[in-house]
Amino acid sequence: MLLPFPSRSLSWSHGSAEVWALSGAIHHLDLMLPDGRRVRPLAEAPWQGDGAIAGDETIAAHLRFLGGEWACVPFGKSGADPVVHGFGTDNCWTFEERGREDGDAVALVIDYPADRPVERLRRTVLGVPGAARVEFTLEVTARRDCVLPIGLHPILAPGLAGEALRIEGGWSHGETFPVIFEPGVSRLAPGARFDDAGALPLADGGTVSFGALLKETTEEAFQLFGVDGAMRIVYPQSGHAVRLEWRAEDYPTCLFWISTGGRTAKPWNGRFRGFGVEPLNARFEARDGAGAIAGGRAFRAGEVWSTSYSIGVEAI
Repeated sequence: MLLPFPSRSLSWSHGSAEVWALSGAIHHLDLMLPDGRRVRPLAEAPWQGDGAIAGDETIAAHLRFLGGEWACVPFGKSGADPVVHGFGTDNCWTFEERGREDGDAVALVIDYPADRPVERLRRTVLGVPGAARVEFTLEVTARRDCVLPIGLHPILAPGLAGEALRIEGGWSHGETFPVIFEPGVSRLAPGARFDDAGALPLADGGTVSFGALLKETTEEAFQLFGVDGAMRIVYPQSGHAVRLEWRAEDYPTCLFWISTGGRTAKPWNGRFRGFGVEPLNARFEARDGAGAIAGGRAFRAGEVWSTSYSIGVEAI
């Protein structure tokens, strides 16, 4: 696929990937299990190669090339930045010179406009030698004192047709999105608390499991609180699990976004299937009938804050 922006390739003993200047995102991640099986854990939009969509500037840049994983500073719709998920999401980063000869690491930077509280982001992506895992670091340099919602945005593939995925990890409780996430489409009860991802509360009564919800045509969001910094998504029929790890003090919650054909406007057209497992330092609340992001991490002017995390696959 011909991209209208620069990209770099990663390759190491147990995997390969592309890193794109747009969003500083990683795409087309391919990981090898010990038995030689290959797993592509990240979802990619089917319209990525559509030239008409790629050139349609009425669509946000990251949606034109939706998929993979990227960092959101600030996350969501925030008064600190007019770009949804932050300036770094819809703009191109600059690749730094490679520091390793074997091409298993990439580093990128992006400078934010002078009116934003963030001055610069720097991100490194490393394929871990001998492991089916990729590791990331993210550095945030603040221009002035601020509190920002920050998060990560990996989008995972939904698995085989009919496969009932499940969530494994330590967390205290969950809450559904505070308002109807996608009117006329979403099925989860808004603003409901739950303790089991196998019993998510429905708007019309009863419950549904996370795995069953993924098999429907819908759009949903719910958030897990008190997370311990690791989340394992099990694909029982495929025989593998995707494991995400991060520092719990950096991202004390995890947002799940399910998108399984429920959005019909362009570029979606009912075609996208994937789900976000998004470590987050913020929460959602209802404001004026809509869901709004609140809270975040406090930054000081001149501070360089660093965080690290990883995505890997393992056999089950």
